Amino acid sequence: MPNKYLRYGDRRYIINNEAEARLNRTLEAVYADGSRGHQWLSLYRDSEAPCRLLIATGVPITIETELCLDD
Repeated sequence: MPNKYLRYGDRRYIINNEAEARLNRTLEAVYADGSRGHQWLSLYRDSEAPCRLLIATGVPITIETELCLDD
């Protein structure tokens, strides 16, 4: 299974499918007509190390995939 990362600005975070789905919903809300143009996203919601990102218009966001090759 490939490793997926969220590149947000100049930082890179590990992201799973659930967090990616929440990110997509957050992006839809941020770019919706009449929105405030920003919204908080809890990336690791159920972990002991929560990470909150302020998703805002104009901040570069990409999902990167890194293949895991077995030896």
